[in-house]
Amino acid sequence: MWRLCGGSTGFSARIGGGMAKGKRHTATAFVTGGSGGVGKSFTARALAQALGSHGYVTLLVDGNPGQQSQRAFLGVDWSRGIEDVGISGAMSSVLRPREVKAAFGFLPGPMAPQDPDLLDRYGDALVRLEGSCDFIIVDSDRLDGTQWDDPDTFAGGLIRPLVEKAGARLVFRVGQSGSQLDDGMAALSAVGMPERTIVAAQCAGGRKPRPDRQWRDMLDGLAAYAGTDVWTGESARIVDTGLRGFEPGSEPDWLVRTAVWLGADRSRFRKERKGGLWGRRTR
Repeated sequence: MWRLCGGSTGFSARIGGGMAKGKRHTATAFVTGGSGGVGKSFTARALAQALGSHGYVTLLVDGNPGQQSQRAFLGVDWSRGIEDVGISGAMSSVLRPREVKAAFGFLPGPMAPQDPDLLDRYGDALVRLEGSCDFIIVDSDRLDGTQWDDPDTFAGGLIRPLVEKAGARLVFRVGQSGSQLDDGMAALSAVGMPERTIVAAQCAGGRKPRPDRQWRDMLDGLAAYAGTDVWTGESARIVDTGLRGFEPGSEPDWLVRTAVWLGADRSRFRKERKGGLWGRRTR
């Protein structure tokens, strides 16, 4: 689990009245869960790709400082990092879609993962980016109740204040059995913000998914339910071949429901759009 060496010293005070407002409303979502191996990074990347492919200016942020799986997947070297925000400015530090061959911009994690000021660096970047894009999707580490209550952790010191004070939302991945289910449900109970949380359940390939009605009953009072991501050969192909997400118009229902819950227009997902506000889309 990622723990910051020092707590927040500045950005929390800046979001007391909400994040800075720009010409465009920005919806920020942290993709997280209660355990590993439930597809958090895949979900964050696929969600950002889907939103960007359908015309929304979307930014993916590598929010797991110790792992930085998005940096690795997208092939971004270690000369770029979130530290650049304090030098070049927020948008100047973002890699454009053409640089990462995606429909989204990308803000990598830190070049120095042990930096004691990381919490403030992330918070400052997210506050500055408000109003510059339509959606910010933050790929985050798993969390639990202890972290949620600890302001010196990424969960308690960054995610929680942005959810409680600035309207950010949580996209939770929960496994359908064993510790992946138990830990996920425990984390949802600890967070206790059903109006700001949606769950995309995960089912391994070859297994029978739980019925949707059962999931809705289990999540009652904890979170909205987007549906179940059943891992298929297509999902594996996307990852293995380095694709950023699903082809526009072929996104699974759980992903579309998540995007719409975050504020996207459902009608945009009915047919492919040939580009976006970032410019020409690449894959």
